[in-house]
Amino acid sequence: MASLAESESRAGSHTRCWRIQDRDEVLWVRRADVRHLAFPRHFHDDYTVGLVVRGANRFVYRRRSLVAPAGTLCLADPGEIHTGEADLDGWTYWTLQIPAGMLTRLRGDLDEGREAPPDFPVGVIEDPRAVARLAAFFRIFRAADPLERESRLFAALGHLVRVHGAEPARHRSHAVEPGLARSVRDYLADHLAEAVTLTDLEQATGAGRYRLLRAFARAYGLPPHAWLVQARLERAHALIAHGVVIVEAAAEAGFADQPHLTRLFKRAYGYTPGVLARSPQIS
Repeated sequence: MASLAESESRAGSHTRCWRIQDRDEVLWVRRADVRHLAFPRHFHDDYTVGLVVRGANRFVYRRRSLVAPAGTLCLADPGEIHTGEADLDGWTYWTLQIPAGMLTRLRGDLDEGREAPPDFPVGVIEDPRAVARLAAFFRIFRAADPLERESRLFAALGHLVRVHGAEPARHRSHAVEPGLARSVRDYLADHLAEAVTLTDLEQATGAGRYRLLRAFARAYGLPPHAWLVQARLERAHALIAHGVVIVEAAAEAGFADQPHLTRLFKRAYGYTPGVLARSPQIS
């Protein structure tokens, strides 16, 4: 673990990205050296698995304040609100962003065909075997032939799902009126690029403003406007990753202009849309 951190460390905050095509899905690999940077509350559409190799990642996940030191994994399920904050010396980490369908199918392979998305409730995992397998993948993924890369990847992910992936919780104790919250979320998702108002949400759900705001915040950890911004960022991320030019992605995702997107994108992800657009594909 020390050698990986020492050989890759950079002065200042720095992020590199790679995309790996798997069937019709894209798995993202990122390496970041984070200093003097804090990530606000946000979410991803994919599973996020981070391997901390230097320093410590301090973050909030499912309303719990957690610390992932070097040699541990930090995880977030799709749609789960989380943050990230560096100590004075920052932290260095590798990250996998994994499409939900990939881990759902993997769970089906491990559980006699019963496909269900795994749930990683704890946020921080201390498991030397899981760390070693992911570290091995990160060391070779750029140079290995496809079979070795895929074999190491799925050995690591299979261990994570089998050992640490619980069945998704059917109910969350903090959720209030989950059906109403889902209705608000669905409306926002269907009107992603529009200027949505509380009146629109009232008319769409039949619920009063206070009631729908309370239900949404309790279920998803963000007020509707903040969730909408993050959903727009995820949409812009997907568009840019598929080759859409940044200015067009900004407009399609509902941002006022490219600088508006760039400012919020850098704040949420720690790198700019240009870094994403220039990310090489591993073949």
